[in-house]
Amino acid sequence: MKNLLLIATGGTIACRETENGLSPALGGAELLHFVPQLRDFCTVDVRDLMQLDSTDLTAADRLAMAQAVRRDADRYDGFVIAHGTDTLAYTAALLYHLLADLPKPVVLTGSMLPMGAPESDAPRNLLDACRVAADGRAGVVAVLCGKILVGNRVVKFHSTQIDAFLSAGVPPLGAVGSDGKVRWDVPAAPPAQAAPDTLDPHVLLIKLTPDLDPTFFAALHGYPKVILETFGAGGIPARLENAVRALIESGTRVYITSQCIAGGMRLHHYAVGRRAESMGAISLGSRTTEDALAAVMCGEV
Repeated sequence: MKNLLLIATGGTIACRETENGLSPALGGAELLHFVPQLRDFCTVDVRDLMQLDSTDLTAADRLAMAQAVRRDADRYDGFVIAHGTDTLAYTAALLYHLLADLPKPVVLTGSMLPMGAPESDAPRNLLDACRVAADGRAGVVAVLCGKILVGNRVVKFHSTQIDAFLSAGVPPLGAVGSDGKVRWDVPAAPPAQAAPDTLDPHVLLIKLTPDLDPTFFAALHGYPKVILETFGAGGIPARLENAVRALIESGTRVYITSQCIAGGMRLHHYAVGRRAESMGAISLGSRTTEDALAAVMCGEV
């Protein structure tokens, strides 16, 4: 029987109604009370790391999650992180990099309705996450609505419906059936040889809009790293080129990703992309926005 650690961080899965709206209130042991089936295939210890709405999580909080996993990496067969859904994709992407070399499963899950609410997705998601963690396949994944999603491809595309997540640009790794069996559809990748040992949260993500004022960029001169979410396959609009070039010349590293969920950068395909390359902007390839932010924070690009 596998021995798992549940790391509770708050989120909707742990919420209760208050006079100010839903707020995280349940600890990990209280969450486990709703899934007695776990005792059939694993034992679960609990660490209540924090109790926050995921909107309030910072890079320091996400680093604390990674450190909690590493601290007990030799004691447990797998790890489950109960998390709010609003920023789960950001946490999954960052942990995918920070724990890339860990030869154990790390499974993030959450829910769109609180644990104990009528028709809540929370019991299934927590049970499925533990099943995937007990299955033993190494890597950081998210398990939601029966789908197993690789950590750096998780995207939340809907704010209210139960099936709110998708795998951007690649198929899900597998699924957990209604019978509780874990099915893998994509072969396992070998763990990385090393993971980043530093984390720099000083990364600014800017979504370009058609009429963004070029003078906006002057306020950013010298800021360490800026990611521009550009249109389609990528490029800098002609009217912004001088402003972005001056930003790069000020010492800021400028990266380019796409506002599209899938497909990524093809800077060499269009003239606007080639001009961006020539001024020193760095393509982030086919990464999702969440993964782009994580990779830049970890110094991998």
